[in-house]
Amino acid sequence: MDVPAGKGILEVSYIGYKTQEVVVGKNAQITIKMEPDTQALDEVVVIGYGAVKKRDLTGAVSSVKNEDITLTPATNPMQALQGRVAGLDITQASGQPGEGPKLQLRGTRSFTASGDPMFIIDGMPGDYSTLNPNDIESIEVLKDASSTAVYGAAGANGVVIITTKSGKAGKININLNAYVGFNGWATVPEMRSGDSYINVLREANQIAGTYSTDEALFSSPEAYKAHVNGQYIDWADELLQTGVTQNYSLSVSGGTEKTKAYFSLNFSDEQGQFTGDDYKVYSTNMRIDHEIKKWLSVGVNMQGSYVYRNKAYSRFINSLVSVPLGTVYNEDGSINVTPVPGDGNTINLLLNQDKSVYRDNNQNFKLFLNPYIEIRPFKGMTIQSRLNASLGYDKKNYFQGIGSYQYYASDGPNASGTSASVYAQIDQNRNYNYKWENIFTYNFNIKNEHEFTVTAVTSWDHNQTDKSWQKQDNIKNNSYLWHNMDGTGIVYSNYTMSKGLGLVGRVNYSYLGKYLFSASVRQDGSSRLAKGNKWSTFPAVSLGWRMSDEKFMQGTSDWMNNLKLRLGYGVTGAASIDPYSSVATVELDGYYSLGGHKTNSYKFSENVANADLTWERSHNWNIGLDASFFNNRIDLTADYYITNTDGVIWKQNLPVVNGAYNASKLYYMSKNIAKTQNHGLELTLNTRNIVNKEFTWSSALTFTLNNEKVKSLIGGTADHVKNDDYYLSIGYPVNSFYAPKIDGMWQLGEETDAAAFGCAPGDIKINVPGMIKEADGKFYKVGDDGQPLTDKNGDIIYYTKDNKYTYSDADSQVLGHNAPKWTMGFQNSFTYKNFDLTIYAYFRWGQMINYEMLGWYDSTGKGNFPTYFNYWTESNPSNDFPALNANRETKSYIGYGSLNYVDGSFFKIKNITLGYTFPERLLKNAGISKCRLYATITNPLTVAKSHLLKDYDPEMNGALKYPLSKQLVFGVNVSF
Repeated sequence: MDVPAGKGILEVSYIGYKTQEVVVGKNAQITIKMEPDTQALDEVVVIGYGAVKKRDLTGAVSSVKNEDITLTPATNPMQALQGRVAGLDITQASGQPGEGPKLQLRGTRSFTASGDPMFIIDGMPGDYSTLNPNDIESIEVLKDASSTAVYGAAGANGVVIITTKSGKAGKININLNAYVGFNGWATVPEMRSGDSYINVLREANQIAGTYSTDEALFSSPEAYKAHVNGQYIDWADELLQTGVTQNYSLSVSGGTEKTKAYFSLNFSDEQGQFTGDDYKVYSTNMRIDHEIKKWLSVGVNMQGSYVYRNKAYSRFINSLVSVPLGTVYNEDGSINVTPVPGDGNTINLLLNQDKSVYRDNNQNFKLFLNPYIEIRPFKGMTIQSRLNASLGYDKKNYFQGIGSYQYYASDGPNASGTSASVYAQIDQNRNYNYKWENIFTYNFNIKNEHEFTVTAVTSWDHNQTDKSWQKQDNIKNNSYLWHNMDGTGIVYSNYTMSKGLGLVGRVNYSYLGKYLFSASVRQDGSSRLAKGNKWSTFPAVSLGWRMSDEKFMQGTSDWMNNLKLRLGYGVTGAASIDPYSSVATVELDGYYSLGGHKTNSYKFSENVANADLTWERSHNWNIGLDASFFNNRIDLTADYYITNTDGVIWKQNLPVVNGAYNASKLYYMSKNIAKTQNHGLELTLNTRNIVNKEFTWSSALTFTLNNEKVKSLIGGTADHVKNDDYYLSIGYPVNSFYAPKIDGMWQLGEETDAAAFGCAPGDIKINVPGMIKEADGKFYKVGDDGQPLTDKNGDIIYYTKDNKYTYSDADSQVLGHNAPKWTMGFQNSFTYKNFDLTIYAYFRWGQMINYEMLGWYDSTGKGNFPTYFNYWTESNPSNDFPALNANRETKSYIGYGSLNYVDGSFFKIKNITLGYTFPERLLKNAGISKCRLYATITNPLTVAKSHLLKDYDPEMNGALKYPLSKQLVFGVNVSF
């Protein structure tokens, strides 16, 4: 190699080894010994009440760094984690600005408790939804009980630890991040219009034998005239718009060896696809750390945010399925209240775009203040005392006035003056939460072989909320909105308070860095439970074995860099009830006259106290493997887990013989009635496929396979119990769908069989459990014992056209479940010189959804439905929808409610980002250390497994209130 004069330093680098600089001098031959780069293993991972090196980790913990978090432009950092953490299921069901994602870690275990993990920001509670993603250093997700048990009941659904950026000694760093983009282009089903609308209407009447002329198909001569004039409404086009989204973030950090500080400001503004739908966030983050003495440090973290949000009124699907005839505006440009000629029932949704007649406004202020003091009395010993004060104020203002959609829908299209449907409402919530923790940590080493870390924690929390609510109707003037209530309306106030205390002890041990052990125990107390059940203990233990450090593995060192086995067991719990649920209370019920005097009347609250109610407890086993190969070019993490939860809490209605709360509600009691189980497999694979000076290609894949089921219900006395929109069914996942199963439609040639069920070709064919066909038109049913059902004479009961089978609720069965069988995220990142390209794909497979659009199929042809709906005709033997018939409504078909249920599996390209980083030599003179321009498109492609989900994003889980949008943004990152 020829070395130019004056160039005496040679830089040597190789994948998996540390880069070295060697002085060449006059030597003709140079010997260089490369040192392995163990940075990935020495990386520090934040865990509960401490941090460990990744090589010493014994629990199931996933870590996501800042560069992956900021890759997706979003106001909520959790949206960036979708598919990036194995085991964490994240879905965005609504496209409304400010609407957060739904999170579920390792399946559903509880019936009533939220599935959201616990969120810890810099060691204390905080608000992740308004935290600026650019302020985040890393996010760690603690998944198994051996990792989360130190948080007791709060960590029952996993723990997400967010570490924000801090200042570093040295020069001041200034970072500016900004982007501007557009939200829109939502994919929604194409609805019938013009010829496609009247053709279906005509066909339905022809089948019913009621067709005479096209004019007779319409509800009025005006409607027919509108059809002749081609006056059809595309409601999706009228209601949806392209919104603008923008975000600006500025941070300043720096410090000295003793004092370090970080400060940021952030503003985000997102406009939705509906007029009047917007979300603004003003937030700040501050962190100061100061070393007073070598043995004494103090500091404070502060997170503050103010949210101003307007919500649009959306009955989007109702507009799509309404009669598409008419005009939305009058000739003078004003909004046409009843756009469909001759139809006073269809009210124009555009009315609520006028801010003077409708408002739904939300204002939210949050402040989190976390001061701390840390004492280091002697080597290895650290005592930290920290306090958290969380203050929150939320105000919801609502007004629907004269001229609003609700006004005409309630009082009729010719309404005038005020009424009960004209009202204002204010809902105010104030939260005051305090937490005080003391953490004692002692780390010591014996003979450089035995390393111990002993941790003790005391944790006390106090949470209180007071609410006030007021409503006034018959408001005569829209001008005042909610600002001029005269006190004659309804006023309500409420106060709740709960306290908790936790005591934690933990020991971490490492022998030669090869044999790892961790054990912890937490004693938790909650004021929500009754006396005698307030306290519970949550133990955990985990082991680790770094096999790659053993002598017998030395022969693999040229291709295997790391191999570690992990085993963990732990117990977590939850007290998923509202405060005072374990205490019997009474409430005012009215008055009665006694001796001419008015006397108060009281009744028990709707919730009847249960003194025996105790904690839900989850017992979790986790087996894990960490491995890296070929100089760390391939990094693999695998975990298998099984979680058994007993004492699952559910609100059970009490028999009416005990009385009723009121005419429409029964009393209920929270009980520990059920057991659930979750088990699954998680894989995380990171690879560096190509790495050279000008081009790199790396991939990251996460895969989650989860199986959940209900093991017992109500002491074994019930197999299927309704739970809101779902059913709890033994042997099936928690959120299961239980309804008649559709086997398509009865077809031509099956007339004889269909007659045995009172049906004909074109009707819905129901799969009846235990029904056996013996011959054409002849069926019998077997019981649970597998034997045919008989009559009182012992003869087999046959169902024929003369003895038709009658469907009942007993014919329902579990159709599917809302939880996915597996999910996968796959990211590929490329760099070429100064360009970078990232493509991220996401799979969610095996879940069933209740798609409301499918339920709007109208067999009479009057109501609108998508053009792709494939209904049965004699020449089109479809199995999707029953036959048209102008004289037969869809609800007359047995099992019609099951039309909604469909396989919700999907694949999508979540986002594509293309960036360019300017060369440093061009920026140096301007005092800029880094400048990167980028463009990101979100949700560019979605592919659903089922043809019944055409032009629909299944991530919305069946809803179509606020469609998910595509997003295109252009941004810049500048550092000084």
